Amino acid sequence: MMTLDRRAVLRLSTLATVLSLIPLSTRAQNNVASSTPPPIETYAASPLIDHIALSPDGRRIALVSQDGDNKILVYFDVSNGNPRSIIFGAAKVRSLFWADNDHVVIINSETTSLRQFRGQKQEVNLAQVLDLRTGTLRALFDQDRRFYSIVIGPVESVKINGVPHLMACNYRLSAGSFFCLFQFDLDKLDGRLVYEAPIDTEGFVIAPDGYVVAYSVFSDSRKEWALFYNTAPRGKTPVCKKIYEVKEALNYPSLEGLGRDGTSVVVYFANGESKGEYHEISADGTIGPSLDTSDYISAAPLFHPTTKRLAGFSHHDDWVTYDYTDPLLKRLADNMPELMGKESRVRIVDFAEDPRKMILYKENANDAGSYYFVDQATGDFQFIGSNYENLPVEWITQKKPITYKATDGLQIHAYLTLPPKHEAKNLPLIVLPHGGPQARDYIDFDWQTQALASRGYAVLQPNFRGSSGYGSDFVEAGYGQFGRKMQTDLSDGVRDLVRQGLVDSKRVAIMGASYGGYAALAGATIDPGVYRCAISIAGISDPKTFSDFIAAQSNSSSGSNVLYWKRLTGDPKDWDAISPVKQASQASCPVLLIHGTDDTVVPIDQSRRMESALKRAGKPVEFVTYKGQDHWETVGSSRIEMMKVAMAFLGKHNPA
Repeated sequence: MMTLDRRAVLRLSTLATVLSLIPLSTRAQNNVASSTPPPIETYAASPLIDHIALSPDGRRIALVSQDGDNKILVYFDVSNGNPRSIIFGAAKVRSLFWADNDHVVIINSETTSLRQFRGQKQEVNLAQVLDLRTGTLRALFDQDRRFYSIVIGPVESVKINGVPHLMACNYRLSAGSFFCLFQFDLDKLDGRLVYEAPIDTEGFVIAPDGYVVAYSVFSDSRKEWALFYNTAPRGKTPVCKKIYEVKEALNYPSLEGLGRDGTSVVVYFANGESKGEYHEISADGTIGPSLDTSDYISAAPLFHPTTKRLAGFSHHDDWVTYDYTDPLLKRLADNMPELMGKESRVRIVDFAEDPRKMILYKENANDAGSYYFVDQATGDFQFIGSNYENLPVEWITQKKPITYKATDGLQIHAYLTLPPKHEAKNLPLIVLPHGGPQARDYIDFDWQTQALASRGYAVLQPNFRGSSGYGSDFVEAGYGQFGRKMQTDLSDGVRDLVRQGLVDSKRVAIMGASYGGYAALAGATIDPGVYRCAISIAGISDPKTFSDFIAAQSNSSSGSNVLYWKRLTGDPKDWDAISPVKQASQASCPVLLIHGTDDTVVPIDQSRRMESALKRAGKPVEFVTYKGQDHWETVGSSRIEMMKVAMAFLGKHNPA
């Protein structure tokens, strides 16, 4: 099989260039007073630090920054700075981590079309290993012509007989189809096959010494989820047997990681008697009691940075909190408010092998987001950099959690952001629904919300029914309500703010991306009369043709992705009623469509269809495309231009 050539050309930049890009001194947030709002690019440009990681020994930091659309890897010693940088060009970096103290792994993605893969376009991940001693950069699987030089799922760092290695998976699509787990020596990067699993394998649980503990499989054709456990001793070829299975089309379990004893595995159950619970399953298939006994609705397992064993749970409300069962990790997490200030929101970014050495992220009313190195053993505390160092403190505004009742009485949680330097009375409003739709907004700093607020708009971000984070009942309240009650949850929020006198009912617009883009189009066509204009960024416009796209991507009209879509949208015979394309003649306000050509999640065809339908109906519409932009608005220059176009459209049709 042909191998993709994805080796980057490296160029070491000068120390002066690095220091001009990355503030490694104690420069803090811009405190210079300004009566005029900062330019849009202050908000819409990529944050100064995209990704950051701490070496296993806790002595070095690597981070990804940018100069325009060019990504830059910067690495330096914690003790003395001395930064070096490598220019990656216009790469789409998704994450990075240290494989050992001399090798950094960079995961980046590309939009491409691969033979034998489903769909016309795919967004694929590549794992590249940078040897900091030599400056050489190579991709995993680039020496094996049976594989594309991509990775499927996470890349794991392990120590085999004390020697650091990487473990990663890929599809072998010749001589039979398998999901293959490989082990890579960091210097040679010549992969050794560890195990061939079925093609529909989801992923593996791997112990810190590289031992394969278990893997899970979901068969979309049989609608069956199964857990396989390795019965072979360490040092031998894995021999895996099925220890648990369940028939489930949509709400099937998920394999999360290693259990507390290092032999069991943690599984999340999405249905049945254990719905919404995490349990350990032992080698013989025995299911233990529920692990998270807190009263929090939204939880996620936490694993020890060295042993990889379950070490507690994080809980997600407005912000993340940590509930570690490991005594040391619990003490470290409990110390964070005192270290970073009780008025700050703090999260853990990365640990060294000695978890007392860590990277923390902090934000508060005077800080739009900064990174710090902390050694809780020595008391060493170092500022690394601020994401938005050119944003004056007085132009940072805080989200306020609010609640209101939908028409049917369901309580909706939302965030309201008020514009700086404006009285909270009769304000123009932007409704900004999140994507997903099974996702949610949080109280964290949000560049788009801040940009809108800086121009004088109040911003409402409703976590409408169907959003995650509020329990399964709230998610299920959204089933079949796509374009129906999920939509009126948004306009109910508008009406609540109008009743309070905070918002002017005649100056309301709606703007969103992905599902939020659909909600913007539906606000113009299906729930008309509320908004003065609508901005859809990569939005779905027609349930039928989008369902056809999903079926083509999964090569099945009855696959789980299609079933999930139908669960959200209801009976297909009723889809025309919730299709902005079909309801274009009802559009009550001007519409701006924005879409990237490399979107593999919502194809640009959805916006093209909407433009045609609105033009046929004689309705005002503008359509702006960005070549090479993906669904996640990764390309910074396009994101800046997109926001400028959106602001101009708002200024014309819903001025502040």
